[in-house]
Amino acid sequence: MYSAFEKQPQEKKDLIIKVAIEEFVKNGYEKASTDVITKRAGISKGILFHYFKSKKNLYLYLVNYVKDLLTKEVMEAIKQAKADDFFERIKEIVLIKHKVTAKYLLEAHFIADAFANPPVAVKEMEEIIKEHYETYQEDFMLEHVYIKDLIQTEKLRDDISVDTVINMTMFIGEQLSNKYLTLYKNKQIDIAHILDSSIKELNDYLKIVKYGIYKPE
Repeated sequence: MYSAFEKQPQEKKDLIIKVAIEEFVKNGYEKASTDVITKRAGISKGILFHYFKSKKNLYLYLVNYVKDLLTKEVMEAIKQAKADDFFERIKEIVLIKHKVTAKYLLEAHFIADAFANPPVAVKEMEEIIKEHYETYQEDFMLEHVYIKDLIQTEKLRDDISVDTVINMTMFIGEQLSNKYLTLYKNKQIDIAHILDSSIKELNDYLKIVKYGIYKPE
């Protein structure tokens, strides 16, 4: 669908992507102006619609582009994670996500808006969000974050299983994500402060879990 756009020089593509994201972040989907985007990008409106056919397709392209970009950046950074303790690794990965968000603050703002307040006119967002969370929760989290082998099983209380630890910490992470997504959706917190606040709260909960599952020393 986007082959005409993908054939363009990288510098040109980067500029169009940048100004389009800025316009959607500033004005939201409904009020975003393709006239502003084309003027700032130095192209005609006809060319923009040759590339994307419609504003909706441009938006969907950006959603997938940003989602894939941030996922790739996080995955690459996680390869460098060094913590060999179950709970310390979770905190380290949250900090990694914080650094990626800080590096791509505009893109993070855009995708947070897209997921928290998907445009009514873009019905495709429902499937994109569903697929992303299913993949992220089922594959990514269990493979790269909540790693069973890092739990010190020899120290576990007799009435606590590894699966209980995994499920409990995943539940905490999921509830915190939902909490801060709601706060963001209701404009009670901005993207730059979400991770700072959530890291502190996550750390407090992980301390309770960590010292509750292991036998007293």
